[in-house]
Amino acid sequence: MASGSQGFSSFQRFWASFQGGMRVPVDPSAHTIKSHGATLARNHVRDWLILLLLIVIEVVLFIIKPFYRFVGRDMMEDLKYPLKENTVPVWAVPLYAVLLPMAVFLLFYMRRRDVYDLHHSVLGLLFAVLITGVLTDAIKNAVGRPRPDFFWRCFPDGVENYDKWGGVVCHGKESDIKEGHKSFPSGHTSWSFAGLGFLSLYLSGKIKAFDQKGHIAKLCIVFLPLLTACMVGISRVDDYWHHWQDVFAGGLLGLVVATFCYMQFFPAPYSNEGWGPYAYFRAMEESRGNNGNNDRESPVVQAMEEGVTNQEPRRNGDTFTPYPFRSPTLEAMEMAHKNIMPEIQLGMHTIRSHGTRVARIHMHDWLILLLLVIIDAVLNIIEPFHRFVGEGMMTDLRYPLKGNTIPFWAVPIVAILLPLAVFLVYYFIRKDVYDFHHAILGLLFSVLITAVITDAIKDGVGRPRPDFFWRCFPDGKGVFDPVTSDVRCTGDKGVIKEGHKSFPSGHTSWSFAGLVYLSWYLSGKIRVFDRRGHVAKLCLVFLPILVAAMIAVSRVDDYWHHWQDVFAGGLIGTTIASFCYLQFYPPPYDLDGWGPHAYFQMLAESRNGSQPSTVNNEIHHVQSSELQAVSVYIPPQHDADTRVNSWDSSPMLGASQNFSFNFPRLKYTLYGALQCDEREQNNRTSRTPLLKMVEKI
Repeated sequence: MASGSQGFSSFQRFWASFQGGMRVPVDPSAHTIKSHGATLARNHVRDWLILLLLIVIEVVLFIIKPFYRFVGRDMMEDLKYPLKENTVPVWAVPLYAVLLPMAVFLLFYMRRRDVYDLHHSVLGLLFAVLITGVLTDAIKNAVGRPRPDFFWRCFPDGVENYDKWGGVVCHGKESDIKEGHKSFPSGHTSWSFAGLGFLSLYLSGKIKAFDQKGHIAKLCIVFLPLLTACMVGISRVDDYWHHWQDVFAGGLLGLVVATFCYMQFFPAPYSNEGWGPYAYFRAMEESRGNNGNNDRESPVVQAMEEGVTNQEPRRNGDTFTPYPFRSPTLEAMEMAHKNIMPEIQLGMHTIRSHGTRVARIHMHDWLILLLLVIIDAVLNIIEPFHRFVGEGMMTDLRYPLKGNTIPFWAVPIVAILLPLAVFLVYYFIRKDVYDFHHAILGLLFSVLITAVITDAIKDGVGRPRPDFFWRCFPDGKGVFDPVTSDVRCTGDKGVIKEGHKSFPSGHTSWSFAGLVYLSWYLSGKIRVFDRRGHVAKLCLVFLPILVAAMIAVSRVDDYWHHWQDVFAGGLIGTTIASFCYLQFYPPPYDLDGWGPHAYFQMLAESRNGSQPSTVNNEIHHVQSSELQAVSVYIPPQHDADTRVNSWDSSPMLGASQNFSFNFPRLKYTLYGALQCDEREQNNRTSRTPLLKMVEKI
């Protein structure tokens, strides 16, 4: 068929034997520092010069004096926090934000010997950190926001002095005053998120964290650098060097710049080629082009190239042009037949028949769960940071001391046992151990990861609860330090300890982690996004979220949390629940959203072992496993999108990706393809039997 003809549709295949020994071998030492390092550095010499320029700009921004923002007498209430040293010193930031990621890059180079990966990861990291540094310091100097400890920087002896307009007249050390006007945004935080955020993206691509195999333990590895960056940001608030807005802005700035810099060199981590840089695939393409020009017409070479070629367009616009395979009608028909109703195989995989096997596959995930339980227990035992609370800050902390509307013991029932009951009911209906196991594992990971993050932040921030005054002074008589005006609590130590755990809300984060996960699960099972207009399904999906929201509201009504605590807890729980659900299940709006990835992978393995079948006497015996890569083109006038599924050609991990099929779309495009084939065969005057079969589907 001509590529420009209407109704064009091409189906590519390669034999199972080509997937193994006949595939083009990849030499892991083909691109080393010695062989390609100098050439690669020359190609990017301008980038390295720009890096040097960024360093010069950063030094200049650090030296110049920032804008001295007006600070009046009435503004001092939030600027009287004590003057403390840095928990994380300035010299330590480049160690963990730059040198630590570089050490990880070097380890991967020692394994792969891929200079493209090493060079581009180092270059991307340095750009992320330096661009973030320049932006941060430029904003610092322009804004000139005073730090929370500005009072003691300006008046080290505690004696205040103001001019006739009410502005401060500082008599402290000039360098301390200069540094005191550099609060927004946080430099420690922005650098940390730039370097460690880049490292998280790098690791997520290398370990294929989003390979749809349901190993959430990989997410723990990916989240660890981000959690470290978060703790650094929290330390800046605990040291009273920054307001929380400074830390939030710095983290957002660093993460955005790191993402942009990473995507310049690497595909997205969820891409089939997310494990390597763009330059590596371009080098492989050039290598294949140089070595295979003489035998390009060979069907063996074509099949081998299809086996290592990703059919998806790359993020930088480059594509590997697939070699068209003509008349793949039987494979398409068989695949369509097997995807008409994959639910017919449900009931064959029960706890008794497959439960042990599934548990063994995910044994390390269950071990990680136990580790998370231990970590969360430790976080609940240790003493949280006791944040400075001055006499003038008690206005918002005098709410009455009340009991919990939702007691602590009720949270696991609502967030864990209720979803588990739904999963169990669905298992009795469908008898699918893959769905049952993955639903439980995803839920437990969602709740426990959320709990660890929540309690770690609680202990790190130490924000007082709205009822802190009555926890600290049960008799209502306040006692404060005569110099710093800090509280001197006289209440029960256990009650005071709990009073420093306001941010974020644990009830809220747990509730959203469990119930949002349940909402995701229900939306897939009842096909809420099937475009049939049954809005009543949305009510069922929103019900768990509404319950979680009501629990969150109760925490504000009980005066155990500020509204910011509840908002942050809900955001954490929702985000983690979404990540954990999508590790095991397709999105609910997907055609396969009703089942876990593992179920469809099992179906693909089952099809690979099925016996060949025939349709009409003119078609050969073909196994459905031959159809490993499909490229479907739908003309623009049909108002449909192109759906591409490709086999992962990763030479490092070698993990093949299974695919799902849109059967109505397949039927439509296959029908168009057969019509084009029929027009090309001039000796035929009527519809082929195969075309008639497609019309009946």
